[in-house]
Amino acid sequence: MKKLLGILILILGINSYGAYEPWNYNFVSMSLFQGNNAAEAYGDSIDDRYLEIEGFHRYYLLDMYWFVDFFDVFDSGSSDMHGKDPNLYGEINPRLSLDGLLGRDLSFWRFSEWFLSYQYDFDDSSYGGGLKRHQMGIGNNFHIEGFDYIRMNLLARYHKDAYNSNIEGKWDGYLFNVAYGRRIYTFENGWSLYFNGWVDYVFAAKESEKKTDWSGNSIGTDHSLQWFNQLKLQIKNFGVSYSYKINDNFTEVKNSDTNSANSNQHIIGIHYTF
Repeated sequence: MKKLLGILILILGINSYGAYEPWNYNFVSMSLFQGNNAAEAYGDSIDDRYLEIEGFHRYYLLDMYWFVDFFDVFDSGSSDMHGKDPNLYGEINPRLSLDGLLGRDLSFWRFSEWFLSYQYDFDDSSYGGGLKRHQMGIGNNFHIEGFDYIRMNLLARYHKDAYNSNIEGKWDGYLFNVAYGRRIYTFENGWSLYFNGWVDYVFAAKESEKKTDWSGNSIGTDHSLQWFNQLKLQIKNFGVSYSYKINDNFTEVKNSDTNSANSNQHIIGIHYTF
């Protein structure tokens, strides 16, 4: 592992990037997805058509990302989410610039601006209060040549509500997440090809490792991985995409014959950017 880290450092170089330069922007998009084989920790994989609204915003010290997914958006019997709980799931991730608060350039090597980071995960499930999860820690904008952005957070997780499970009301593990994107190519006709994605890695979730099923059998694990990658063709405000999402121990539940916690997902999308 030490040799691998050394090689990565040599490849990425030793230059330092970034200074605190406040700038403002707003980016909001609406996407309609057809997702197949979505992972499900307590049953078969899920096929669904869902609507996603997401936003990226910057206002001086405040950097914020959020999204909300609305399941079974056409209220169709062909959706595996039809008539089921929850109807929506969302995440809100505001970050406050440490560089700006301290009035100093905290960048070094490839780590540019630093943030105090908070993330709130939620759904509208009627079972046991649904999911209400608070996460807090540190964030950073990382620089690799050729990428338009690399956005990272390392967060400690607290489950206020978690479907009446054993992790409710407890601190449980850490979330390391990375979001990244770049424009690959712009064609003469005005279309552009983009590559973007994100990784959510949960680790040291010792309370989740104690999860059991209805029969008292152990089903929990202390780690999970979600890795999403997307290719998108876009012209002006309109885009179309294909995405592939890898899951491992989805929601910290071990993969088994009775669930689809390791199901990998294919997703087709159409997008409109405001």
